[in-house]
Amino acid sequence: MPCSTGDATLDEMLGGGIPDGRTLLVRGRSGVGKSRLAVQFLDAGLAAAEDCLYVTTDEPREVVRSSLSLPEADGLTVAAAHREDERGGVRFETADETATTAYGALIERLTEADWDRVVVDGAPGLVHVAPDRQRGREGLFRLLERLDAHDATALLTTTRDESSDLDRAAHGVLSCWREEVEGDARTFLRVQKLRGVDHDTRRHALAHDDDGVTVAAREWATSERPFRTGITSFDELTGGFVRGGTTVFEHEGTADHWPITASLCARAVEQDRPVVLITAPGELCNRVDGLLAEQVGPVRELMERNQLYLIDPISHGPDDPTLAELPSENVVLQEVEGSVQEAIRTLVDRLRGQVDEAVAVLEQATLQHLVDANQARQLFYWTSGNLMNDDAYTLTLVLTVDREVIGDRLTSFFAGAADQVIRTWRGADQLQYLSVPKSPAGTPGHARVVEPREAPPYVELR
Repeated sequence: MPCSTGDATLDEMLGGGIPDGRTLLVRGRSGVGKSRLAVQFLDAGLAAAEDCLYVTTDEPREVVRSSLSLPEADGLTVAAAHREDERGGVRFETADETATTAYGALIERLTEADWDRVVVDGAPGLVHVAPDRQRGREGLFRLLERLDAHDATALLTTTRDESSDLDRAAHGVLSCWREEVEGDARTFLRVQKLRGVDHDTRRHALAHDDDGVTVAAREWATSERPFRTGITSFDELTGGFVRGGTTVFEHEGTADHWPITASLCARAVEQDRPVVLITAPGELCNRVDGLLAEQVGPVRELMERNQLYLIDPISHGPDDPTLAELPSENVVLQEVEGSVQEAIRTLVDRLRGQVDEAVAVLEQATLQHLVDANQARQLFYWTSGNLMNDDAYTLTLVLTVDREVIGDRLTSFFAGAADQVIRTWRGADQLQYLSVPKSPAGTPGHARVVEPREAPPYVELR
């Protein structure tokens, strides 16, 4: 079972805490909070009735006890280790004794089987108290080996420029740093590595106060009744689409949103919720049909069952060849109705009283020849005010936007007004990525690689 660090958010980042019997290296410049994190780790051990050892190599024992407010507790031993003479002797001081010992004996003392938790504050200092640097490096590795052999859970601190050897040897590495944000110095931390554990790699803010340090949580309150896609990795990352809300799905260039939005449509059909698509009929009959056919059925069959509707902003009339194979009752033409808004209104009136929940996917790029930026904003406001707040039914709306097509300002407007923002793009390495800049559920801030699959649901996030 993982050992708590004393901070709930940091424990969550580490997948439950520091793995039992393993070593976490905390690195960063002076003043970022490394020692205070170490003290909270020991406090959690004392609360669990564990035997704990704190060792400093940087400061006198009484100074560090006072500056870090280390408690007087039966289960805690506070010690200091400093070089005594040129022959390699080390002065080791606790509340009960002060003695000069050989370097090898010091390493054994620090790794006795009695300790459940060990903190070495300033671990590279153990190199400096050795007779020479080579023996010091060997002593550090010996320390890690013995801690591991005795199943002691340890936290070691170091500065960035002294951490390279320890980085490689430690089971996990936590980086802390300070940067300026709008003229204010802020402290952050990130889990750089944690072997064999699914951990949070995002940066988190580290807040300092009189009681210690606190890792600020990033997650928002979990959305109730999310609309999941059946793509497990996507649903875990995003929390699912916002049921009864608006999601802006930003896709750039060749990064395809349809495997994910089509999976949402498939789950809606399975729940007997009708789906409305505002897209080009050619896209519906080819790309969407190919994605839905093996999951819930071909597009034509879904329309015949009144589970799928198309608002067509492209075709000039019902005789368009692309529409020939589609049931006319399930297609509303923008050209016939006079505007996209009227086409939406016509379909809503047709469905009113027949359904209590629906899913809609609107491809903004297909409206570019019909509405300018101001009209697009007005359409969004009208949809939000008239469709999203209708007591007769619940509408889950996904608005897909291509920043390269509609521009930065309009994309930013949609993103700012939406309940959720999902972004996918293709990097210079030609891999497709997906991130969640904004969401009322899931874990916003992560980025994942989109891996194509041959079978439904056709993608997985890695």
